[in-house]
Amino acid sequence: MQRYFARIVDRQAILEEDDVFHLTRVMRCKVGDNIEIVSDGSLYLAEITHFRPLEITLVRKLRENNELPNHVILIASLLKGEKMDFVLQKATELGVSEIYLLQSERSVVKFKKEEKDVKFQRFNKILKEAAEQSKRTKIPALYRLRDISHLKDIDANIKLIAYEEMEGPTTGFLKIVENIKPKQKIAIVIGPEGGFSNKEVYAATECGYKKISLGRRILRAETASLYALSVIANQLEKQ
Repeated sequence: MQRYFARIVDRQAILEEDDVFHLTRVMRCKVGDNIEIVSDGSLYLAEITHFRPLEITLVRKLRENNELPNHVILIASLLKGEKMDFVLQKATELGVSEIYLLQSERSVVKFKKEEKDVKFQRFNKILKEAAEQSKRTKIPALYRLRDISHLKDIDANIKLIAYEEMEGPTTGFLKIVENIKPKQKIAIVIGPEGGFSNKEVYAATECGYKKISLGRRILRAETASLYALSVIANQLEKQ
């Protein structure tokens, strides 16, 4: 069953224009069809009660929780083109609560002031669509970090930074993940294509971030994000 994030007014679901197009033209909905509506973190069964104009009426509230039990934060350095889109999409599918886009020293991509709003609109659309596809009831919040010194502003109980020069067994990373306690927030920092500079790693450790290895092989930036989040999500789902 299709899921959409929407506003609710007097038990009527109000979809965004793109979602109306998707529901009516792509999914070819009919009066009487049921869909799922998410609003303010709550899930509802809804029915198409009128087609032109489109009217969607709530039927009943549904009980479902597909969210991770802990708050997971991904701090991902900016990547080129579709790589960034891919990380945002897959991080959402893997259950992250917040994503920070980090402007690191070796990031090839640089946010121009005039492009920021346009890029963030597109990025937020990716997050929304990924949340709907993966049957989530929350869309990850998206923020920007101008440089690594702002890591100090992120509130988390467990703070990790993947560092390629820590190559070797993942024992340390796995031990930390296995000991995550309920309600603890976990933040993990992933570098750009060229990795972090020594200065940046030092700045991160000064902000309380522990260096970890993601294995003996050097991973691409987008692979590193997926690998780290998969390990964390797998452990949290066991709880």
